[in-house]
Amino acid sequence: MKRPSRIDSRAIEESLSVDSAARLLATGGQLVDVRPPADFDRDALPGALNLPVAALTWKFHCLNRYRPVILCSDNGSYCHHAARLLAGEGFSRIYHLAVN
Repeated sequence: MKRPSRIDSRAIEESLSVDSAARLLATGGQLVDVRPPADFDRDALPGALNLPVAALTWKFHCLNRYRPVILCSDNGSYCHHAARLLAGEGFSRIYHLAVN
């Protein structure tokens, strides 16, 4: 499978409100926490799947590329990097929800 040579900036939504995230989750969205396992174990959001950024390069197949993906982390650079990786694998509905 050929990877896109450039990432479509429309594939990455910089931020998503809690209400919007809840609506997406109710209609099939996937909540993915990209923090390291220790952080995830400490305070994960209910229903979140832990796929740390370092693991996404070989575990992205655990996600459905045709359903929205909501990335969450308390580190914006983790979400940005994860979004770029997923966009490079053909995911187009990628959102970011900050966890504080």
